[in-house]
Amino acid sequence: MEAPFWIERWQKGDIGFHRDAAHGALGCHWGKLGVPQSSVVFVPLCGKSLDMAWFAANGYRVLGVELSPLAIDAFFDSQGLKPESRSSGPFTIRTAGPYEIWCGDLFALPREALSGISAIYDRASLVALPPRMQESYADWLSTKTPDVPILIVSLAYDEAEMNGPPFSIPQPRVRQLLGQSFELDVLSDTDVMEANAGMRKRGLTALQETVYLARRRK
Repeated sequence: MEAPFWIERWQKGDIGFHRDAAHGALGCHWGKLGVPQSSVVFVPLCGKSLDMAWFAANGYRVLGVELSPLAIDAFFDSQGLKPESRSSGPFTIRTAGPYEIWCGDLFALPREALSGISAIYDRASLVALPPRMQESYADWLSTKTPDVPILIVSLAYDEAEMNGPPFSIPQPRVRQLLGQSFELDVLSDTDVMEANAGMRKRGLTALQETVYLARRRK
């Protein structure tokens, strides 16, 4: 979706996508990436995700990018932190503790901002984007980010039952988008319908969650 869509969602508090706890994929799979503690993990479209707090609690630093200043403020409030702010081009950058979050358009993020990262965690980026923007995002990952491992969480469902976001991105689509540039290993493929009451209310009868480890092809 375009930027105004997400800005409005945060303004209205229409954030059913937000989880009240870190995603279980982190405890199950993050260690498989082999990322040393104290490294910087990049979290695109980070919102106020408590996944960032999980990284901090496990010894990592976090670099996030998010469109909504309300989301960023809410995250720092949730952590009891008062961030400092500075500007860089069109971005406002807020920092406190182990967190640095850039407020602005992901696709405008300067390459040098990512130069120090050691991994990327995508739970809410690929699934948040409609097909046309998925392709732009895949190209951005392939050409604008360093050669670091990526943990990706995607969802698949019958699109006749619900309109995104989150969008259905079954395994063939993920491989179409990323397979040319990345080797993709499926770490888990799980029926998560029972744990997603909100999705049932929106009409879904089945929901599959797939977690991938992506590494750039040599």
